[in-house]
Amino acid sequence: MTGNKRVGLIGRVDPGETMMDGQTVKTRTLHRCLTEHLGASRVLVVDTLDYRHRALRIMIDLLRCLWSCDDIIVLLSDNGRKVIFPILAAASRHRGKRIFHSLIGGRLADQVQADRSGRLARQLSAFEINWVESRLLVRRLRRLGVDNASYLPNFKDLGPLGLRASPPANRPHRLCTFSRVTPEKGIANAVRSVTQINRRAGRCVVELDVFGPVEPSYETEFRRLLNEAPEARYAGCVAAEHSVRAICDYDALLFPTEWIGEGMPGTIIDAMSASLPVVASRWTYYGEMLQDGVTGLGYDFDRPEQLRPTIEEFLALPAERVEAMRRASFTRSRQYAPEAVFCQVARALAGSAR
Repeated sequence: MTGNKRVGLIGRVDPGETMMDGQTVKTRTLHRCLTEHLGASRVLVVDTLDYRHRALRIMIDLLRCLWSCDDIIVLLSDNGRKVIFPILAAASRHRGKRIFHSLIGGRLADQVQADRSGRLARQLSAFEINWVESRLLVRRLRRLGVDNASYLPNFKDLGPLGLRASPPANRPHRLCTFSRVTPEKGIANAVRSVTQINRRAGRCVVELDVFGPVEPSYETEFRRLLNEAPEARYAGCVAAEHSVRAICDYDALLFPTEWIGEGMPGTIIDAMSASLPVVASRWTYYGEMLQDGVTGLGYDFDRPEQLRPTIEEFLALPAERVEAMRRASFTRSRQYAPEAVFCQVARALAGSAR
């Protein structure tokens, strides 16, 4: 990229940092990387935060972005794609704009396959690159005719990191979840599994802290769940840059997701950066981030009842085995650091795309 050309960024940046979901954190991190690389004056943001109430403002900003920028990076959820993708695809075909789509989540191939009109595939093919967080997803999209899919790992800016010391052994085991608190994330399964383990042991051998924003529609059920589980508590929300500090003293992170559309979740990066082993359901892309017996333990996605015995298996591991998992987990975290990923974005903007 030469001269003083501006780069557009379309997505939920939320500069006030009121939201901590994976989509917003990734978009905000990319915005920081772009401004550090290019300078703030050369990055034009179309912030899609609260799009339902800001539709006119967003559309004005989008038109300004299309007028001012030849290169545009876009990170959108399903609803945003329906509205904005047709505009961006037309701008690419008829105005020569280079559109770099950075996918959040892992359902895009399913959506392309389900779209019998072929409209979504044509829009994606009009872009310069479709960056996706999974190599498996790259292969699936290319088989569906989206030949410009390219692998770009998820990434998080967690500051200077080092291997964390093992937590002390003279206390109950401490586990945590660190995600949105919704039924699809398997939170109820995690709470009930910990309760069952303690009841079977006849004492408190394991505790669970639940971090993350609570889905409003789940609030009542979640509070009732916690009231019945004295060994589990809600630990609140943590800013993205403080995630490692918040969870580094735990023995392991639980990720019992039951969401069929799970992609490459940032919470796994948090856990690895904090040197935590992970006990998780084997969702579609599990094997691209985690390795059974090396970074933690997994169980069948379609058998959530296996969470409790898998936790028990982890708690029974010898200390040296857990320490090896901690080291392996931390080693893998480096591939998700912004400095390891953003160089690929910078090369694409400089002209060496695809």
